[in-house]
Amino acid sequence: MEAGLLLRPAVAADAERWLEMLGNPDYRMFGVPAFVTLPNDSATIVERIGASAEAWSAGAPGTLVAVDADDPHVFLGDIGWRWSLHETFGIADLGYGTHPDARGRGVGRRAIVGLTRWLMSPEGRDLERVQLDHSTENAASCRVALAAGFEREGIRPRYLPLRSPDGAVRRHDVCLHGRITPP
Repeated sequence: MEAGLLLRPAVAADAERWLEMLGNPDYRMFGVPAFVTLPNDSATIVERIGASAEAWSAGAPGTLVAVDADDPHVFLGDIGWRWSLHETFGIADLGYGTHPDARGRGVGRRAIVGLTRWLMSPEGRDLERVQLDHSTENAASCRVALAAGFEREGIRPRYLPLRSPDGAVRRHDVCLHGRITPP
């Protein structure tokens, strides 16, 4: 838990709000690489919820939902992690999203801090490095990463293919942020 925010596995009751977030034009433009197919109906998202729950129960990377500690039934956003390159590197890549009506409440920052704390703890994955990146055009995501204690490490030119609202795909420059454990 991070300052009133809980991270928990998703449940079927989260599907509608999750779909609302996934359908938001800002999320579609900045949150999803062009090669990823987003679910567009409740049945598909419920399937993904099941797969993510299985991953978490097996100790594999996956996605959690962020909820308010005082109202844990309302989906505020999501945060997930995957191995960067390969598990043997011991580096986690984070991705997150915030439901439009939960923006401005620190949901993304608190979710990043909470998951990172677990990933870097002996009780979690005991990782030395966690990182995330975002389009350089997504200034809000940069502010969230910095507020979560992730240092800005550099730009990857034309790194990530993202789809614009009209469906066109173009490669965005990406800002890389990282957090490491002290030596």
